[in-house]
Amino acid sequence: MRCRQAQLTTSISSANKDQYQMNRNGLNVGDKVIAMWNQADVERQWGMLQYAESKREEGNEMRAAFNFYASQLSFADEYVLTAPKDKRKEMIRNDALPSITAVIASDLDRRDLYRNQFLTAIDDAVAEVAYQVRLKQPEEVDVTDVVNLVNEAMRRVRIGFR
Repeated sequence: MRCRQAQLTTSISSANKDQYQMNRNGLNVGDKVIAMWNQADVERQWGMLQYAESKREEGNEMRAAFNFYASQLSFADEYVLTAPKDKRKEMIRNDALPSITAVIASDLDRRDLYRNQFLTAIDDAVAEVAYQVRLKQPEEVDVTDVVNLVNEAMRRVRIGFR
């Protein structure tokens, strides 16, 4: 089953700004001012989030690479609903089909989750190697944990970025 909705962008889009403006049309002056402040706050928070992420990228080239990859993704204006037939019928009857925006956001959130799990496993592996080096007992080096952490990192990449 294919569903059509609006496209999600990586920034506060003009479509979102237009939607904010349309939502303000029926409001009185006081509520319009509050709605405008809310919109400005959303845009300010988005800018702060983008700035904070760019700072995290400066210290982590792998994070920057994953973020660049995600920023280059493009999505169609439709999706295929893969739920079982009875679930699809129920969703249609209850008008509960996810919007394309929700589907794309979910996909990007999933990719962020696996990216973070990968980066955590790599950080843990680096910390384990540093710990083993500090022990200064090369004849007793146990690389089992490092191998397991690197394998876990690779598993996360394979699952999250197919």
